[in-house]
Amino acid sequence: PTATWYEKNDLNTSDMHPFIHPLSTAVDPAWQSKSDWDIYKGFAKKFSEVCVGHLGVERELVLTPLMHDSPAELAQPFGVADWKRGECELIPGKTAPQMTVVERDYPNVYKRFTAVGPLLTKVGNGGKGIAWNTQDEVRQLGELNGLVTDEGATKGMPKIDTDIDACEVVMMLAPETNGQVAVKAWKALGKQTGRDHEHLAIYREDEKIRFRDIQAQPRKIISSPTWSGLESEKVSYNAGYTNVHELIPWRTLTGRQQFYQDHPWMRAFGEGFVSYRPPVDLKTTAAIAGIKSNGNPEIQLNFITPHQKWGIHSTYSDNLHMLTLNRGGPVIWLSEDDAKKAGIVDNDWVELFNVNGAITARAVVSQRVNPGMVLMYHAQEKIINTPGSEITGARGGIHNSVTRIVLKPTHMIGGYAQLSYGFNYYGTIGTNRDEFVVVRKMKRIDWLDGEAAATDTAHA
Repeated sequence: PTATWYEKNDLNTSDMHPFIHPLSTAVDPAWQSKSDWDIYKGFAKKFSEVCVGHLGVERELVLTPLMHDSPAELAQPFGVADWKRGECELIPGKTAPQMTVVERDYPNVYKRFTAVGPLLTKVGNGGKGIAWNTQDEVRQLGELNGLVTDEGATKGMPKIDTDIDACEVVMMLAPETNGQVAVKAWKALGKQTGRDHEHLAIYREDEKIRFRDIQAQPRKIISSPTWSGLESEKVSYNAGYTNVHELIPWRTLTGRQQFYQDHPWMRAFGEGFVSYRPPVDLKTTAAIAGIKSNGNPEIQLNFITPHQKWGIHSTYSDNLHMLTLNRGGPVIWLSEDDAKKAGIVDNDWVELFNVNGAITARAVVSQRVNPGMVLMYHAQEKIINTPGSEITGARGGIHNSVTRIVLKPTHMIGGYAQLSYGFNYYGTIGTNRDEFVVVRKMKRIDWLDGEAAATDTAHA
């Protein structure tokens, strides 16, 4: 079992949050549960033992997409040709994915998992089309985490033995938490733009934020060229700020903000320009609406899952402060008009369901929600105050219980400027979870305590 937020050490931040936050072990993981780090470390150790005699040093062919911020952005600038259909020659990195031969030293997976690799001293680090030298940072990591002394593939390399060691590796190498790296990163970008950007981080060049620092107090991160906003005392984080004020080209085909997409796939789908598209009805309510009635009115609404209002990336909704400020568990929001149709009043227990699954939550009835839609801020886990579902008989689900991701071809365009594909980067995106659900007031609130009590007695 996996440890919860307060039973492990980890980092949390995003491009929209000016602070880097720690997750800390307030208590040890309960029973047999372990942190993510220890779980994967255990996998690596056991795999390294059992693979001997079956797998050794192997060579594998790895395919990677034609990446954004690389020369492959213009791999097919004048139209899409498919080598499988004989329309063009198969050329890795141009008409086909990048193809790289990678060496896998399987018996040394555990050793490699628990140490910094040698490529950081040879190749360096970077992102979004810029790169910089990291020899100093690797040496400093050795001084901070200690060096591997055991004979073998990683002898002399900095250790990544614990979860805190892993956090320190991230924070030492990232421009957001190491001022020296931030200055190097801005300098690397300056070579491309022909302008001086180092002034954005030079005043924090000597600052290195450690894990114990952010445990004592959240620290404001350092401006980095991998994001388009600044962490400044004068301006709030604002996307595109450095493009405007530092004259950095947008990472698009033209270097400007684009409102027209001339890629043939975009034109074929009628999406050359931004246009409103109504929700897609995936017919997931027809087979279940009115089938398992509980006597209360049922209404069908468009279900969406925006970023959570009560905290995401930094403060989770299952801590006492957030539980006190909100309803003490999972909630959904719907309009006053729709609530009236379904006989729902604020704070009622409601159920949302379709053929994909079911959710139980309290209703927040608000004039700020448009009629016809219902929303559930994501990352509300079913660990606190979640009753059983009248539809499934199991404990009510989470925001994704009623959704299924539907892939969209325009999110898979590759080798064409900013339309280059990257997992969880350009696509696929949250709007693909657009869905319809049946909403009704619950008649019977079952906490499933009897079943849990019987199980506990049996174990005892």
